[in-house]
Amino acid sequence: MTDQELKDLVASFAVDRKEIAAMQKETAKLMDQTGKFMDQTSKFMDQTSKLIDQMAKKADARHEKNVIEMEKFQENLEKSSKEFNEKLEKISEQIGGLSNNIGHHAEQFFQNVFKEKLEFGRIKYDEMIPNLTHKSKKEEIEFDIALINGDSIALIEVKNRIHPNFVIKFAEERVEKFREYFHEFENYDVYLGIAGFSFSDEVLDRASAYGIGIVRQVGEGVEIEANNLKVY
Repeated sequence: MTDQELKDLVASFAVDRKEIAAMQKETAKLMDQTGKFMDQTSKFMDQTSKLIDQMAKKADARHEKNVIEMEKFQENLEKSSKEFNEKLEKISEQIGGLSNNIGHHAEQFFQNVFKEKLEFGRIKYDEMIPNLTHKSKKEEIEFDIALINGDSIALIEVKNRIHPNFVIKFAEERVEKFREYFHEFENYDVYLGIAGFSFSDEVLDRASAYGIGIVRQVGEGVEIEANNLKVY
């Protein structure tokens, strides 16, 4: 190797060392920046974790508060519902008592009328029996008004409110019960009537179809529609 070649080689080594030193310096700088970035990232993660914990605690607190408020609401609702049911029960009892009173008044009214007027469907009767009743271990059945003569009996039911189905029950079931329990009237002609203060058109139509007389209040007296009575 010549002197010049040796000098050139030594010179190239010097350049390489400078480049390596520069690269080491740049690497150290990058490492320092990376370290700072990692520290910042760690701090950010810590802050984020704390924030999440705070939010979770607040959420738990809100949830617990909502649960407590919901429990209070449920408790108040149950209390209000109980009070409402108690008031409704009292009102129902009062309405039931009022309805019974009206029903009793209606019975008394029509019984008094037929006690004085022993006639139904142009048939004269000898007596009026209020609340004709049969009681046994099997069952109890009562007819509000019974008009009786030597060969006929008129059974008149008094109702404050009359449901159309009652007409069917009266003409079919209750007449059979009468024949079953009141053997003293076995050979009597049985006529039926319904007395009340008001009647729906459906009730009137069914009564007419079954040949049942209608007795309604008119002032202090009654109006009797019994021209097409059926013998039961």
